[in-house]
Amino acid sequence: MIKCVVFDFDGTLVDSNEIKRETFFEIARPWDSSGEVVATVFKKWPAADRYEKTRRIAEALIDRKLLPADSLLEDWASRLAYDYTARCEAAITRCREMPGATTALERLSDAGRLLFINSATPAIPLRHLMALRKWGHFFQDIYGAEATKAENLKSIARSTGVKRTEMVHVGDQLDDQSGAEQFGCHFVAMTAGIAESSVRKSPLLVEDLQDLPALLDEISREAS
Repeated sequence: MIKCVVFDFDGTLVDSNEIKRETFFEIARPWDSSGEVVATVFKKWPAADRYEKTRRIAEALIDRKLLPADSLLEDWASRLAYDYTARCEAAITRCREMPGATTALERLSDAGRLLFINSATPAIPLRHLMALRKWGHFFQDIYGAEATKAENLKSIARSTGVKRTEMVHVGDQLDDQSGAEQFGCHFVAMTAGIAESSVRKSPLLVEDLQDLPALLDEISREAS
């Protein structure tokens, strides 16, 4: 039986993947109107978190003399990271949820399943976002970018005592899928948004999260 459901956040529960990408261009636009600097950072460091990306952007702006001559790297990296976080928080609080998200969370919670978040977003801003969207009460805990997806799944299993075969990770990106595979739990691909093509080949797919409870029941029956 599936006892624990772990969700990615961006692109799985909320339609925010494009918001997060475009916000990097927005914060640098006063000095990088063409977006060339940000595009280069994305190309060279695609897996970097927000803090690494904003630091790389600040570094490139300084190297290209697009910022004042006395600019300090750490000051600008912090300034851009703060601006990025504030803009993302405002936009993601208002953005639409992925199909069926609230309904699925309500049904799974009412059924007694343990719910967690496992995201590439840092945990502190993510907790604030969950509170603003009034979803915080659904989740036992929130895990973020401070560890890998597989490491977070391991921590969840340890804290709950739930077996790997009793856990499902729901996500839309390759790191979600590979994290589930490394840890050894079930993986369900959320394909309603801009899910990576490799993830769309997963044997377990859902386009509307309202269908997730029934899919979990099916997984449980096949495992019994």
